[in-house]
Amino acid sequence: MTKKKLVINTVVCDATKVTEEKLAGYDSITIDASVLLTTPESRRLLHDYNVMINCNDVLEVDADVEIIMQNGNYTVSPAELAGKEAFLTINGSLTIEPGSEKALGRFVAIHVNGSVTCPESMAPYLGSLKVNGSINTYPDDAVLLKRTFIVDNTFIKRCRNARYFAKKRVVITDGSLDVAEMANRGVRFLTDTAVIAESLLEAALPLFRETTDIITVPDGCSFVNDSAELNKALLMKHGTKMYINGDLIINPEAGELLDKIEYLHVSGDIRLPESLEEEFLKVNAKYDNLVIVRKKCITDRINIKIERGMLERNPDGITVIDCVNVTIAEDIPPEMILERLAFNDCVNISCSPEQRSAVEQVSDDIVNISDLGKGIKKIFSSFLPDIGNPEDVKMVNSSVYTL
Repeated sequence: MTKKKLVINTVVCDATKVTEEKLAGYDSITIDASVLLTTPESRRLLHDYNVMINCNDVLEVDADVEIIMQNGNYTVSPAELAGKEAFLTINGSLTIEPGSEKALGRFVAIHVNGSVTCPESMAPYLGSLKVNGSINTYPDDAVLLKRTFIVDNTFIKRCRNARYFAKKRVVITDGSLDVAEMANRGVRFLTDTAVIAESLLEAALPLFRETTDIITVPDGCSFVNDSAELNKALLMKHGTKMYINGDLIINPEAGELLDKIEYLHVSGDIRLPESLEEEFLKVNAKYDNLVIVRKKCITDRINIKIERGMLERNPDGITVIDCVNVTIAEDIPPEMILERLAFNDCVNISCSPEQRSAVEQVSDDIVNISDLGKGIKKIFSSFLPDIGNPEDVKMVNSSVYTL
């Protein structure tokens, strides 16, 4: 009986307990991982068999190491129990609270795809960290706030003579706030940006360092702390003056709402259909980037296939945004692609050789354009072996895999 080949695509591969029996059960093993965890014994076993390793890091740990994976925010605090040895990987942000030296000691390594925030005194204890992003430190005597902190009356009643750290921004837009009271109590904000209503500006300036970027907004402006879609519900809740901390989607049916907007500031991108471009340019708007799209948008998909029927049902076109694998049906002629398709910020687009030129012309920020059926193989061909007959291969895709 022919042995299968094992191909592992994972973030963390735990090979601490691998056995000779398991390794011998495969003709070959390919490990493609961000981190491979081994013990001295398991590493020797891997070397003795036909194992190909494509990893950013290989760590030797105890066999009973705990693996912690977190998508989002994670906090290390003094209250955290020491616990057993652990490996921590985070896709998001890590916050380390003051006095967490012992809590950090339990981690053999910490990998962060995102940002790390910690007091300045904790910097010498970050040797176990590997960060694909930014490390932000703040004075030990400062009070840590949310990255974007919106001042309200409750904060003003509770604040004290102290420095307050908010990495991204502090927002003071509510006209009813007693800003002078914060100054009287000795409040000082440490932040990159301040968003302040015009009538509160003079009283609020002493609260910030001279290096803080000040953005002034008109009185009555609502701060929307997330991406949003322009619709009647948004205007009913936030009014016609808005600062949107994120992206703004404007669909074709929202055209009648554009003339109602008095002020618009968008910290991210505005996604706008081509049919509304002229009307939108009349709006008093500030934004990071204006993305003109077709009438229909498809966003945030892992796999999507564009069929000819989809384009026939959408004569005004389709824009595909932030998708991983996009496949274009072979029966779609290049002329229809040019007329009705657009791609933005996608990883891989698979199309026929006849379609390729048209796809390239309607694409922006695409990682890879490949022949149909060869997309993933082409992306990984630089480090994957020739796997031969797919029926002889066991393919594993997982965030954590125990070998």
